[in-house]
Amino acid sequence: MRENDFHASIRPLRVATEECYRQYNARKGADRNSLLHNPEVLFQTLARDAAIVRSMQWIHPDTQSAHVLDVGCGDGDSLWILLRLGFKPSNLFGVDIQEDRIFRAKTTNSFVNFECTDATNLAFNDDIFDITMESMLFLQLTDDDVARRIASEMIRVTKPGGILLVSDWRYSKPGSQEFKGVSTSRIADLYQVGTETEVCRTFQGPLVPPLGRFLSKHLSCSYFVIQALFPFFVGHMVSILKKRKTF
Repeated sequence: MRENDFHASIRPLRVATEECYRQYNARKGADRNSLLHNPEVLFQTLARDAAIVRSMQWIHPDTQSAHVLDVGCGDGDSLWILLRLGFKPSNLFGVDIQEDRIFRAKTTNSFVNFECTDATNLAFNDDIFDITMESMLFLQLTDDDVARRIASEMIRVTKPGGILLVSDWRYSKPGSQEFKGVSTSRIADLYQVGTETEVCRTFQGPLVPPLGRFLSKHLSCSYFVIQALFPFFVGHMVSILKKRKTF
């Protein structure tokens, strides 16, 4: 596909995505998710990072040889965690449809491979990644057809026996059409569980935002106690799926 044709093909989805973020920032404020300026964010971030680290401990990848793709990588912060775990930057890849976020990702870490592209048509060969992951991508993708196409591409580029890591919010926002929770049943639908993949493990992440943000700011010492004692308050999960081998 020619460059001009490529940009034309993904422009509607890119515009819709950018508008979604613009409206969100206008409603919530620029510091809504600022780890530096908003104390509500700290323990939510710690819980998310802990779930990713525990997942990687369970997967036990070879950090020097494993190739990882982050779909919908944004500014690349999910891949920063992997850098801290010892993964080789040259083996890490991130794709996102928003040019400004990919620009910031490249500026922050020029050794990781970042590309602005349409995740429904990834420019990678079949069966090349040891781990293919997404972080909070599908919550905002309420169009199930688009979501299925992205999940299908994630499966395609993952090696047989390789890992698909789904790090997302499991509950829909009551009364809102903007978000669609990534529940167990939705994961099964998107990732063709039982035919193309199988679920191996899940790990608890952040609490539902109103509660998690309140505890992070006002009662941080109780955050992980609440997470352990009341799992239904956990809004974010990290699910480990394995791509089935074909014989």
